[in-house]
Amino acid sequence: MPISKPHSTLGATNTSSCIDLAMYLEKENNDLDKLLQKTNSISKKREIESRKQFFFSHSKNNISTNEVISNIDSNIKKLGKTDAKYFAPTINFSPQELKYMLQIVSNRKEVKNIWELNNKDYVHFCDKIKEYTKVIMTNYAKNFNRENKGLKSGKDLVYFAKIEHFRKFKGTDKEVINGDYKVGDFKPGINSHVHIIVSRKDKTQRLKLTPITKERSTTRTIGGNTYHVGFDRMKWINMNEKSFDDFFHYKRRERERFNNQYILKNGSPKEKEALLKEIEIKEQSIEKTKHHAKNYTRNTSKGRSW
Repeated sequence: MPISKPHSTLGATNTSSCIDLAMYLEKENNDLDKLLQKTNSISKKREIESRKQFFFSHSKNNISTNEVISNIDSNIKKLGKTDAKYFAPTINFSPQELKYMLQIVSNRKEVKNIWELNNKDYVHFCDKIKEYTKVIMTNYAKNFNRENKGLKSGKDLVYFAKIEHFRKFKGTDKEVINGDYKVGDFKPGINSHVHIIVSRKDKTQRLKLTPITKERSTTRTIGGNTYHVGFDRMKWINMNEKSFDDFFHYKRRERERFNNQYILKNGSPKEKEALLKEIEIKEQSIEKTKHHAKNYTRNTSKGRSW
C-alpha cells in the first residue's frame, strides 16, 4: 500500500520559514551535479541532467525552490509566531507497487534500477507519479471535511511536491550495522517516493488545516457557527490505496491491503489467526477463478473454426 505520512517536519521546525526543508529537498539534484562533474561524455551529461527533478504543484511543473519558499512563507495570514506554518507529507510506495508501475510504463518484465529506463520511459514514470500525487492531495483536502467552506480538492491547497528516486543508508540500518554498506551509500533497487510541502492555510487563507491533529472527525459549535475539524490519517491512507488501485488498474493482493497489514502487525494473536484464514480462503477463491477462466478460454479457442 502507498503509505502517506502527514509529517509535521523532516528535521526542521515548521513554525517559521520552509527554507531549510525546501533546500534539503535539493539533495538529489546536488548528488546529480556531483555526477556531472565526474564525466566528460556529452551524452552522459545530458542523461544525468535530464534525471533532475523539480517541484510541481496541482497546476504547474518545473517550479523553482525560491518560488516554493516564497509561496509557502507568504501563505500565513493570521498565524501566530509559534503556530505551524506548513507540513511535510511523504508518499512511499511498496516494492510491489513500484515494480508494477515500472512494468506498465516501460512494457518490461522487470526494471532493477531507475537508470535502466530510457528517457521517454523515465519521463512517463515521473508523470504518472505526479498525476497520482495530485489525486492524493485531493484526498488530503477532502479528508478535512470542509467542502462547505470551499475546500474541495488539491487545487484549493497551497502545496509543492518533489519526486526522489534514491535513498541512502543511515547508521541505524541493519545493512550498515552488519558492515555490508556504509552510511551515505545509495540503497540498491527502486526507491522512488514523493516529498510534499503543504501550507497550514488553504489557498484563501481562511482555513487552518492540521493533518497531525489527534481529532479524527469532530463537529463544533462556537458563537452559533457550526464547523468541522479533524483529520483521519488511517482514512487518508485507505483513500490513497484505493486511488492507487483505480488509477493504475492495480489488482491488489489481500495481504497487501493496509487494513490487513495493520492487523497483522498490531492485532491480537486471535485477530491475526482469523485474518490469515480469511486471506487464505479469499486467495484460494481468486486462484480457482483464474484457473477456471484460463481453462475456459483454452477450451473455447480449440472449438473455433477460424
